Amino acid sequence: MLSRTVTRGFGILERFLSILRMKRAKNLIDKHNKYGTILDIGCGSYPLFLLSSNFKFKYGIDQEIKDIEIKSKNLTLINHNIHSDLKLLFKKNFFEVITMLAVIEHLDYNQIYRILKDCYYILKPDGIIIITTPAKWSHLALKLMAKIHLVSPEEIKEHKNAFTINELKNLLFKAKFEISKIQKGYFEFYLNLWACAKK
Repeated sequence: MLSRTVTRGFGILERFLSILRMKRAKNLIDKHNKYGTILDIGCGSYPLFLLSSNFKFKYGIDQEIKDIEIKSKNLTLINHNIHSDLKLLFKKNFFEVITMLAVIEHLDYNQIYRILKDCYYILKPDGIIIITTPAKWSHLALKLMAKIHLVSPEEIKEHKNAFTINELKNLLFKAKFEISKIQKGYFEFYLNLWACAKK
């Protein structure tokens, strides 16, 4: 399973960094709600995180989803471009967990705000959203790493934003998540941020 491509383009460290993101998200899920229904926004062409997660029902959306054979009866993959269609077409209070792992840096602020508002709407009460994104200070380091193919140049080239930990918290607050229910921190050698907000 780990031999599949986890991001677009090539980077020596891409698989390793993806696994670190998945571990961070799984640790946060374990503290809150590890079963039920999960949505992974930007799950990639091969939904490694969802396939390795123990949820009753799993949904993944991404513009890169291809016709791939995945033998998992409880997994639904939806080809959806959140750049052009920001509306998440799910019912209110549908998910226990929503993840956006290395996604929001590819969106502009207006897109992020609208998607996070939708996430709040489709999360169940006490459901959580987990976000990971590069730290603002790591932007130049990532560009240098992309030049020597430690990380995927295709992915880094598409970054529109980088955030401080407080900016990430404020994005969630603006989308209706209460400040007291937002946790945040660093991982991947302080190159990346994570935030977990409870509805």
